[in-house]
Amino acid sequence: MVQNLERVRYFFGKLLSVEDFQDEQTYFLNRLRRHNRFLHGWGVVSGLEVSLTKANEVVVSAGLAIDCAGNEIAVAEPVRISLAPGKGTLYVAIRYQEREVGQVPAGDGVEFSRIREGAEVVLLAVNPGIGHRGVGPGTPGCGQDHPLCLAKLTWHRPRWKLRKVKSAA
Repeated sequence: MVQNLERVRYFFGKLLSVEDFQDEQTYFLNRLRRHNRFLHGWGVVSGLEVSLTKANEVVVSAGLAIDCAGNEIAVAEPVRISLAPGKGTLYVAIRYQEREVGQVPAGDGVEFSRIREGAEVVLLAVNPGIGHRGVGPGTPGCGQDHPLCLAKLTWHRPRWKLRKVKSAA
């Protein structure tokens, strides 16, 4: 559940490698994630309201959540997803996402110079909270990186109906 962390120890004359810098970033990311999980818990922190338009389009507002791994899931601007007519149930969920950006020349090719953290809004056929080992929102959760359910959509002709899911941190 709680792990001991190890950080790089600097001293005069130490030769730094790529691994040292990666370890430094990993140390601070793991500290932040542990802080988020055990002091704040998982769930929606702010925003992330889900709504439906008359054109059967789901809209997730900007906001912030923390997943069970302690990742901060930031949605910077509203996300819109068109819904096709259907039947059954869909779950609106968000998950932490990292993308490599900023290509720069490196050796014989190119490398990405940055990692952008963000969110992916997804529609799932199964609620990602089913069988969840963690206790409810606001607790440290299960420690695993998985999508966070925001709402449930059910098809009722001629449109989708929305039911919000409680997931506040």
